Amino acid sequence: MKERRLSIAQTLDLETMIEAIEVLGDGIAIYDADARPLYANAVTLKRFALMYADMDAGMSYREALEAVVRRHVPGAPPDEVVRLADHFEAKFHNGETYASVADDGRHVLITFRPMSKGLKAAISVDVTELRKREKELEKARKAAETASVSKSAFLANMSHEIRTPLNGVLGMAQVLATTNLDDQQREYIGTIIESGKTLMALLNDVLDLSKIEAGKFDIICSETNLAHVMRRQLALWKPRAEEKGLELTLAFDADLPAWASIDAVRVQQCVSNLLSNAIKFTQTGRVEAVVNAKPLPHGAHMIEVIVRDTGAGMDAETLGRLFKPFAQADESIQRSHGGTGLGLSITRRLAELMGGTASATSEPGRGSTFRFSFRASPANPRVATPSMATSDSADIRDLLKQSNLRVLLVDDHPINRQVASLFLRPFNMRIVEAVNGAEAIAALERETFDLVLLDMHMPVMDGPTAIAKIRASGQPWAKTPVIALTADAMSGDRERYLALGMDGYLSKPLAERELLSEISRVRLRGPEAEPVAKAG
Repeated sequence: MKERRLSIAQTLDLETMIEAIEVLGDGIAIYDADARPLYANAVTLKRFALMYADMDAGMSYREALEAVVRRHVPGAPPDEVVRLADHFEAKFHNGETYASVADDGRHVLITFRPMSKGLKAAISVDVTELRKREKELEKARKAAETASVSKSAFLANMSHEIRTPLNGVLGMAQVLATTNLDDQQREYIGTIIESGKTLMALLNDVLDLSKIEAGKFDIICSETNLAHVMRRQLALWKPRAEEKGLELTLAFDADLPAWASIDAVRVQQCVSNLLSNAIKFTQTGRVEAVVNAKPLPHGAHMIEVIVRDTGAGMDAETLGRLFKPFAQADESIQRSHGGTGLGLSITRRLAELMGGTASATSEPGRGSTFRFSFRASPANPRVATPSMATSDSADIRDLLKQSNLRVLLVDDHPINRQVASLFLRPFNMRIVEAVNGAEAIAALERETFDLVLLDMHMPVMDGPTAIAKIRASGQPWAKTPVIALTADAMSGDRERYLALGMDGYLSKPLAERELLSEISRVRLRGPEAEPVAKAG
């Protein structure tokens, strides 16, 4: 190739070579060993006309550089002029590419390349348009980030605003359900509670998708009994299947590890989505779930949950949009079965976050098969301790009744205070109410409490400010256990509030069982006990 290039070059005269250099869009110049210009094409002479004029007038390359610096940095002190000239002169010798501005204000990249006989070739490339595009892209990136932040802030605010009235609706309905009701009234209350839970599920779906898209979704793994997780989901959905006359079965691979480190809440969420979907779209026949395990290096496993149904099935076009957000098989499904169309999309994204995937196969009239996989790290079997064994039993209620706890309930919303009070008073708790952090601190100074239930968003003094003052008070009540009861339920909220000094956290709307369990964990068994798991 080298010989061929030389042969071609010998057939071209000097005039042709110079013409080729002149028609280039880039600047080309040649300097001798003393940095004197020997040749510059028209592009170079146009871009650096003032510098070449200075050298034509007798200035050396170094003197012309200093003149360029003084033109571009008016009023620069002499030592700064020398420093910048040294910087650019060094590029001349070491061949490092650097950015500069031409006489016409356009941005160029300049590189000096060594030639034979001590000569140097100077190449300048116009990058003005590239810089403009980079700035536009950076502007677009910042706009997208700002929009994402605004969207997250909007969703967090809407979540808070929706959860606050829902706390009143569901809380009062739960309290009412414990009173003397006839069968019809009990049915009405059950409908209110179930409708409220459905609304919460829809809200959580939207929040989950938003958190995943924003990259703010955390997978929190813990040692979990896999078979227990699956059996619990089967028990939850079996009544619904039986209502439709469907057979619901569950089978396990012999290689399934008894215990594994997984995010049990998210695994249950994905399995629930698949079982719910299968039961919803199967009118006759059965739904079967199979759990397989494929060994991976270092004791890990890839767990695959397969859910098969005998429903109507789907064609290829429907399968293609099945895992897209807000998509249903068709509009009639939305009208007849409800839902946001987010469940399967969230399932796939959660699976990917957990190291697996989600997919589906189906044919019209032949039912559907959904597969959901996730990585499970090895874990040691856990032996249930007495506190764990009783965490969901009537023993907690008995312990709370016998403890006669004195509780400071802090919330600016009267309905929230009323709901929490109605939940707690049957357990012999003495409750003192406050409407903001300042009143809470005044109450702590007046009397002793066993526990503080603290809202986060309040006028006068909010929850974060109040917990900071409590912990820094130096008073005996500085170590009083505090549980955050808040409508903040975005990813990271729990960790953020615990880092502020809270001993516990629950998101609204409250459920009596979860509230009692968290109080028991924090007050009766100590904050080191395993926290209550709550999705959302």
